[in-house]
Amino acid sequence: MAKAALDSFSPATRGWFAGAFNAPTGAQEGAWRAIGEGSDVLVVAPTGSGKTLAAFLASLDALASTPPPAEPKKRCRVLYVSPLKALAVDVERNLRSPLTGIRQESVRLGLPEPDITVGIRSGDTPPAERRSIANRPPDILITTPESLFLMLTSSAREALAGVETVILDEVHAVAGTKRGAHLALSLERLDELLDRPARRIGLSATVRPVEEVARYLSPRRRVEIVQPPSGKRFDLSVVVPVADLGELGGSPVQEGDAGERPSIWPHVEEKIADLVQAHRSTIVFANSRRLAERLCNRLNEIAYERATGETLPEAHSPAEIMAESGAAKGAPPVLARAHHGSVSKEQRAQVEEDLKAGRLPAVVATSSLELGIDMGAVD
Repeated sequence: MAKAALDSFSPATRGWFAGAFNAPTGAQEGAWRAIGEGSDVLVVAPTGSGKTLAAFLASLDALASTPPPAEPKKRCRVLYVSPLKALAVDVERNLRSPLTGIRQESVRLGLPEPDITVGIRSGDTPPAERRSIANRPPDILITTPESLFLMLTSSAREALAGVETVILDEVHAVAGTKRGAHLALSLERLDELLDRPARRIGLSATVRPVEEVARYLSPRRRVEIVQPPSGKRFDLSVVVPVADLGELGGSPVQEGDAGERPSIWPHVEEKIADLVQAHRSTIVFANSRRLAERLCNRLNEIAYERATGETLPEAHSPAEIMAESGAAKGAPPVLARAHHGSVSKEQRAQVEEDLKAGRLPAVVATSSLELGIDMGAVD
């Protein structure tokens, strides 16, 4: 079955995949079969099943096997839309491996070396880069629903005139929402722009009812649903970092006691530091930017004290006491760095890259770290 799933690809693509993976996953086998039949496709599978590569590899193979259109404005043939901006950046990064691999395999087999370009159009894209995409669109354009709408309502829509395939990621996150309804209108506007409607490939986590999500993906055409069997495995722990909450300060706390009540936060901080140091990579989620900064600072202080045997001066408050974001000062960020909306785009990207590469043991984040849902490199 694995060989049959790859038979439709070119020798260079087959060679790269066989060298990089043992065998296709169930989601990939089903997706490639459905894509080969020419219908719109909805792939429903949990994280780690290779959904994104399942959608992209067929498109990469087609782009590598056919020359680009003579008309430069029609060069963009694959449009990837993600409701998560951070995930879109991650996808662009993860495409480098198959692009490089297929290129190298083509050279090894004596085949023409493909030149596939990738671009990102989001709210963070500088104006000069947006103009470049509009005038010289890449083969693959990665964007968000909002940026797609802005392109379709401006002269930049001409850069989408050659789109043949739309990959819509995280369908479950938008189906049934106002944002999803807005995106559905944009997809219909895109089809009106094209010589023929683009094929839609939707990627979704496990959802119910799957037929409704398929109808959202492509309401006017038949959708092939690929949903390989998968079981859920929960690993849930409720952890209290002290044996007795009534003895936080070393002696039982009696009802009506006067004075400052002891805090559990020093114990929480020590426990989190233990977990971080016991793993290769860790994400810690906090409820606010200020809490993320404070907890991140304290984790670095604990790591410094453990490594040097020195005790830093008590110039900070417990982590649950709020302070202005960025105001906490202490040990250098050897163990953790903060990730939230007040951190610059460039620094957020660096934090994400360092975490996935194993250079940074931990990130203390708010919901700004959307990437946390799709990071296989995190313990």
